[in-house]
Amino acid sequence: MEENDQKRNEDLSMEEVFEQIRPSPTGRGSRKEAEVFALHPDGIMVLMDGKLDGFLPETELVKPIDNYKVGDKVFVNVIKTDEEEGRVVVSERRAHNVTVIKRVERAYREGNYVEGTIVGDVNSGYNVKLEKTINAFLPGSHSGIRKGDAYPEEPLRFKIIRFKRQKRGMNVVVSLKAIKEERIKEFFSNVELDQIVEGTVEAIHNFGAFVSLSEDVSGLIPASETSWDFSQRISDVISVGDRVTAKVIGLDKKKMKISLSLKKMTEDPWLSIEQKYPVDSVVEGTVKSIEPFGFFVWLEPGIEGLVHISEVFWGNVKKDLRSVVSPGDKIEVKVLETDGENRRISLSYRQAIGDPWLTIEKDHRIGSIVEGKAAKVLPTGAIVEITEVLSGFVPVSEISWNFVDRVEDVVKEGQTVQARIISIDKENKRMRLSIKQTTEDPWIEVSKKVKVGSRIKGTVMRITKAGAIVLIDDYNVEAFLPISQVSTERVENISDHIEVGQKHDFKVIRLVYDPDKDTRNMVVSIRQLARDRDMEEARRVMNEMNDIDESRISLGEKIKRQMEDEKD
Repeated sequence: MEENDQKRNEDLSMEEVFEQIRPSPTGRGSRKEAEVFALHPDGIMVLMDGKLDGFLPETELVKPIDNYKVGDKVFVNVIKTDEEEGRVVVSERRAHNVTVIKRVERAYREGNYVEGTIVGDVNSGYNVKLEKTINAFLPGSHSGIRKGDAYPEEPLRFKIIRFKRQKRGMNVVVSLKAIKEERIKEFFSNVELDQIVEGTVEAIHNFGAFVSLSEDVSGLIPASETSWDFSQRISDVISVGDRVTAKVIGLDKKKMKISLSLKKMTEDPWLSIEQKYPVDSVVEGTVKSIEPFGFFVWLEPGIEGLVHISEVFWGNVKKDLRSVVSPGDKIEVKVLETDGENRRISLSYRQAIGDPWLTIEKDHRIGSIVEGKAAKVLPTGAIVEITEVLSGFVPVSEISWNFVDRVEDVVKEGQTVQARIISIDKENKRMRLSIKQTTEDPWIEVSKKVKVGSRIKGTVMRITKAGAIVLIDDYNVEAFLPISQVSTERVENISDHIEVGQKHDFKVIRLVYDPDKDTRNMVVSIRQLARDRDMEEARRVMNEMNDIDESRISLGEKIKRQMEDEKD
């Protein structure tokens, strides 16, 4: 039925249109209101002027026949009079078409929109049915539909850009693009700088986020305008689908572009930085990042302050900042200086904690033993962290009672150690510690029990070019074995004669213990011990030989020798 309607509309000439509009003397073409009286398979009987004299064929209906019921009011055009049957044939479709044509033409002249539906596509565009009656053409360039995409089937609003009566029908051209352009123009005519607008986030990129402000207009929120906190990514603040409120910060009505800001919906926090963070106040923040020169503390969105490395430790302390704080730690800091114009705030970590050197003599007395962590191992000694902001230095001479070639061989970074406080310089904020003095000096016992010439046992601990370091059993002190004292033979390579871990007997050939000069050393020898053993063996052999010779002397000779000895 729809195809027949379309064909009839196409075949409807202008003469027929005017004939329908202009009533004839016989009533043909006149428009009347009728009432449905009865339904038949081929049409509807209607009452006109109170008489049962109208027949509305099914082909002249606007809707399917099943959609009508007795009592409905319809407008019809008189088509002809059937004098034989005594009734008038009428058409609802033609009356409706005349009404629609008038409405569409008026919409064209007044620039109004009309409702229609896309019913098919052709090479250059789409066929459109306006108000279910008038055929129109939608050019592809005016559709806004990408080629190859399915066209919408739901009713749409169109703008008529051409309406021309022709000999056979009408030439009607419509546009969706024109409506869109008018909507865009209207939007930009009603928006101004600093205006507050609402929209929905439709896409997020590294450079910013696009926000749909209307059916046709989208605005851009640059990444820098997302938050006062520049360290935040866009995706940390908004997500696709979020409904947002933003301020218009850029507007180009000629190019139809609009820029938005989320952060400017709130006041710039740096404008009131002096009031929020007065100098000398202590505030809480979160460690954001750690740099070689200090670390940054996040105070609130958009506000980060710097704790310079000089404001971390009390005294001349050299250790890794990461041993004190880590990103994400919540800490207290003291405000030293604020500069709202340059967006800077200086903070102090150590001053928020307090200066431990003010009460150092009360809390840490000379001679007391403290426990700490070896924060840094240096060639000259080790820095021991007693508290988070208080450290002391252990010189290499105070690491061990024994000789220390490399500090890291005795103390490892991160190792917990005990140390005795041996001096405090409150003015310069320095403390000297001793690890070795936490135990009794083993050289005291060595000096009492070991002498030059003593024979002792020990284990080879290290080998050097000049000799070897030996740990002496029973005393836990180290002695030096020169390369010249390793063997009675000439030694070119000491490793050919001794190995680390070997146990040996040694002879003490030098021993110095002078605690006033802090001198403690012992030199041992394998060579001298071997020579002593050779001499003892030779002496033993000689003695045995002498005993044999004595047994061969006569009794008279023995008495004579004894008398001479007594005389002497």
